[in-house]
Amino acid sequence: MRAVVVGAGIGGLVAARLLRKAGLEVVVLEAHTYPGGLAGSFYHKGYRFDAGATLLSGLAPGAPLEVVGRLVGLSWPVKPLPQGFPLMEVHLPQGRVVRPVGREEEKRAQKEAFGPRVLPFWDWQEDRARRLLALSPWLAWPPEREEVLPLARRLPGLAPLLPDLWRRASARAPGIPGFRRFLEAQLLISAQSQDAYALYAALALDLPHLGPALVPGGVGQVAEALAEGLEVRYRARVLRLLREGRKVVGAEVAYGGRRRGEREVLKGEVFLLNVPPRPLLGLPEAVPRDAWGAFVVYGVLPFAVNPPFYRQNAKERPFAFLSLRPEGKKTVFSLSLHTPLDPWLGVSAPEYARLKALWQERALSLGEGLLPGLREAELLFAATPLTYRRFVGRAWVGGYPQTHPWRFPRVRVLENAFRVGEGVFPGQGIPAAALSGLRAARLALAYLGFREALACLDMPGWPVPSGLPAP
Repeated sequence: MRAVVVGAGIGGLVAARLLRKAGLEVVVLEAHTYPGGLAGSFYHKGYRFDAGATLLSGLAPGAPLEVVGRLVGLSWPVKPLPQGFPLMEVHLPQGRVVRPVGREEEKRAQKEAFGPRVLPFWDWQEDRARRLLALSPWLAWPPEREEVLPLARRLPGLAPLLPDLWRRASARAPGIPGFRRFLEAQLLISAQSQDAYALYAALALDLPHLGPALVPGGVGQVAEALAEGLEVRYRARVLRLLREGRKVVGAEVAYGGRRRGEREVLKGEVFLLNVPPRPLLGLPEAVPRDAWGAFVVYGVLPFAVNPPFYRQNAKERPFAFLSLRPEGKKTVFSLSLHTPLDPWLGVSAPEYARLKALWQERALSLGEGLLPGLREAELLFAATPLTYRRFVGRAWVGGYPQTHPWRFPRVRVLENAFRVGEGVFPGQGIPAAALSGLRAARLALAYLGFREALACLDMPGWPVPSGLPAP
């Protein structure tokens, strides 16, 4: 039996490795020349840049990447960061706030910056994050028919969390203006919303404490490690899915590179889609009305920098996020801003060039507030929402803005075709994409009737990290 995975993003690669481990023949089709998608790294003029995601977390015991690593038998090519490491620095109108690794260390930093009134918020956040972490490998939303009963069995663990499905994060936060600005800025980069619903926000804010790590050579090394040993066909663009009734029977593929001009219909029993599925079925892709685009400036600085390697300018809007990666005596960086989509769509070439220059200047101006000397970059180039539309087939960043828990679409597209990646639950980021791969693999195995392999992915009796309620 063959599984066809369309797109070599993190979710697709995790699903591919799990299905291969279950005994299926697996073929991964990737339109580009390297894996990872927006969690990949690309070369430009001798340097390696992260395409999108730059911050890796989720490696703590029981956290998503640690769980997935155990299941696929993979040691991640990373350097874990110790407790107290200054992971991120947020610049606010009244000063700077460092987000260190470690919950107690962060609470001390938050109390120093905003006063003791913020501590109940962080106590609530810690409790919700721990409960969600314990449940995360088994959660599914909205549940497919195979997932209803397993989800129902875990309702006792979910019950304390349910009220926060209907609250916004701001309802839990103290009315301290500086803290409110801090919260808006952090949620925008982790949940694509300045006021995400409280339950999603609790886990999104926990990234510094889920086992963050540095990835030498760029985040794309994670995708490359996942792709190793798989049959990944690069420069293989899927044009459409072929259907018979409610099932997919094949994927029409157009090859590039040495196979340029070749086409093939690749047949399979299950299909996992790590790309927007609607265009492959002849339907227009629906862009969320509140979705954001990304404007990113990439560059290389002729000097080394000290941590924090992640910095956010929340003094003024748009909030700018700077990621730094030391490369010997130099520093590779990406500087990203959220941008509305409408100004970029349907513009003439001269207007596009004007907009790009305007936003690049705006980004560098904000970036200088985070790292003086940013304009000294010896290599500088930028990507716009249209760049990402060409690259990943959609203009907006991340998944859906997490304003309420009903933003996620169904995972099952057709009877034997399943969505995977940051567009489905549990959402944005590398850890969430990895969990979506685990979920899609379970659904595919359930469809095929691979009960023994499916039982291995249910992880009965696995130890729960200290302090977490058992699922």
